[in-house]
Amino acid sequence: MPSRITPLDVKAFAEHEIYRKGEQIYESQLVKHRFQTNVGLQATVRSNGNYHVEMIVEGEQLFGRCTCPAGSAPCEHQVATLLSWVNDSHTFISYQSLRKAIRAKDKNTLIDVLMNLIEVLPEISQFFIDEPGIDQIKAVREDVADIFDLPLSQKIDPTDILKPCQILLVRAKLLRSEGMWNLARTILFEILNRTLALVEREQLSRPFRENFIVELADDYEELALHDPDFDEHRDDIRRQVSEILEHDATDIEGIFFDQIKERLKLETG
Repeated sequence: MPSRITPLDVKAFAEHEIYRKGEQIYESQLVKHRFQTNVGLQATVRSNGNYHVEMIVEGEQLFGRCTCPAGSAPCEHQVATLLSWVNDSHTFISYQSLRKAIRAKDKNTLIDVLMNLIEVLPEISQFFIDEPGIDQIKAVREDVADIFDLPLSQKIDPTDILKPCQILLVRAKLLRSEGMWNLARTILFEILNRTLALVEREQLSRPFRENFIVELADDYEELALHDPDFDEHRDDIRRQVSEILEHDATDIEGIFFDQIKERLKLETG
């Protein structure tokens, strides 16, 4: 968690010259829109342009990504964000405080905010409206394919996968709340199956954040087990589980699906 970051961690994160530039940016109060996520930090840094910084804390390691040319390599903008947390953690908006503030807003205000967000991120519109006559299962698979179908020769930074996946995972939660369990489960299956394929092909520039794949598998199993139409979807669930377990990476990642395998066994006699 971000609370583990120390001044020594920040100094060790980047070379001296980069650290010095980051320190100057921090002292010039150019780190804006500070937000604390469940796995790290986000901020906008104003330095010869506006750059979005995302820091991820995995165990004892720090990983960063910036929209400046440095990309995932340590840069002064990432250093400035880390220094802001170490010295002024109270200035970062937490998930809990943001949720409380949103709940206090007027409904019409929230609708206006959503409409403005959809202009920037049109994929959010799929949370609310589906195209008439569309095959939703096929559409879900195509949405996931748009994220993962990259040249096999290309090394992929996990953060390039995680961000668009997060939008789909939020969509899965909404679908579940609306009783569309099969669609929600399909989203999780497609992401999990393709993620395992990336791991097996050694196509990642570095590992996914700690427990990301296991959490995906746990969420998939939980969705399948609690599906009120389990009998109707049993064959589809069996096919998906078998396909996931065929990956060599499942044992390495600690995916066993004991509960769902037992449920399927009981169902088939």
